Amino acid sequence: MNKTEKRKAIRSAIASTINKELLQKKGFSSLNYLPLVIEERFENITKTKEVIALLEKLHLQKELQRTMKKSIRSGKGKMRGNKYKIKKGPLIIVSKACPLQKALKNIPGFDSCIINQLNAEVLSPGAIPGRLVIWSLPSIEKLKGLFT
Repeated sequence: MNKTEKRKAIRSAIASTINKELLQKKGFSSLNYLPLVIEERFENITKTKEVIALLEKLHLQKELQRTMKKSIRSGKGKMRGNKYKIKKGPLIIVSKACPLQKALKNIPGFDSCIINQLNAEVLSPGAIPGRLVIWSLPSIEKLKGLFT
């Protein structure tokens, strides 16, 4: 893929994460403030319990409950190591490798990504735009010069 096409795809995927209409279609009607930006201290959280408490303060209880449910895949995919389907939840973007990424691994559906490894597939999985993204403040500062 050409660099310019890849950068354009990433920029349009980032723009779709801020679009209120797309997020309201996905069930995030209670969020009045976008994008969700969190302080640098957020990257130093080490416990999953603390991450869940913070997500509940951001009014993402419904999203936590939705991603906790897993369903059994129909068809032959069960035999091929893909037995369960897990819904995709919000994406948390950080500026560097941090303890928060390890704490997020225990919450199904929630993903984390370092800003340098950001791509269009992570921002809009399955080519469906409008994934909720939670940014850390240092990651936004790093974003300024990345995809121009």
